[in-house]
Amino acid sequence: TYVVLKVQNLKSTTIDRRGTEPCWEQDFMFEISADGKGFIIELWKKGLLWDSIIGVLWIPLAAVEHATDEGPGSWWTLHSEVIKNGSEIQGTKTPTSHEILLDVYFALPF
Repeated sequence: TYVVLKVQNLKSTTIDRRGTEPCWEQDFMFEISADGKGFIIELWKKGLLWDSIIGVLWIPLAAVEHATDEGPGSWWTLHSEVIKNGSEIQGTKTPTSHEILLDVYFALPF
């Protein structure tokens, strides 16, 4: 499995991990504009011919705290559907049985 993170016009992907409880321990830092509404996390299962999506999560930027250092993170439930208004993502719905542990924060200057 691997994770894809998309924020504004930026996209990053973790390395692939095997097993039922994969751990990526990868840090991503994005410099984004203040007009962003949120970002999307996708969990994918690697396939022989094509990859399949396990779940998706929309996190509004308004829900992200400011911090100076990493924290313990929070468990987030993944969903199977994306809610859109035209081409703009508004959220996700229909929870799956999958969760992902994320530590999400705005980095404050040192």
